[in-house]
Amino acid sequence: MFRERVALLGFSLITSGCSLILDFDSALPADAMIDTVYTKAECDYGEPNDNAVDAKDITTSDTGPAAICAAPTAGAEDHDFYRFTATGAPATIKIEFMSRVGGDLDLRLFSNDGTMVAQSRGFTDNEVIVCPGSAPLCPMLTAGPYVMEVLPGVSGAVNTYTFSVVQ
Repeated sequence: MFRERVALLGFSLITSGCSLILDFDSALPADAMIDTVYTKAECDYGEPNDNAVDAKDITTSDTGPAAICAAPTAGAEDHDFYRFTATGAPATIKIEFMSRVGGDLDLRLFSNDGTMVAQSRGFTDNEVIVCPGSAPLCPMLTAGPYVMEVLPGVSGAVNTYTFSVVQ
C-alpha cells in the first residue's frame, strides 16, 4: 500500500510538470546589484566633492562617516576628495573601513598643485599614509594645503568609511 502511494505521488509530480531538481545557476538575473552597504547620508557627506577642485575642506576634528557609492551612470565611479592644511609636523592620513568582496578602498595624497605625494593601496581593512614614512613612501609635508582622495580599490567597489588627519 505504501509503495503504491509513493509511486503514485512520483508519477503525479512527473506528469504535472513539477521537478524535484533545483537549479541555482539561474536564480539571479545577470545584472543583479550587490546589497547597498551605505546610507544616503554617508553617500552625501561632503558632496559635491568628486574632484580636487570641489574637495571638501576638513580639519582634524572631521571624520565622516562617508561612503564610496555606486555611480548613477554606467562607467562612472564615485571618488571623494578632502582638503586639509598641513602644519609642517609629522602627519598621519587614514581611512578606516571593513574590507569585503566588492568593498576595497584606496587612499591617495596630493599636494596643492595636483602632484601625487603618496598612495596606500592595500587589500585589507584601512589605508594609512604616514608622512614622513617609508611604507608607503611619503616625505615630510611642508606647511600648506593638501588633498586626500578616497577611491574604489577596484572598479565598482563601494563601501562606507571614516577618515582622520592627525598632525
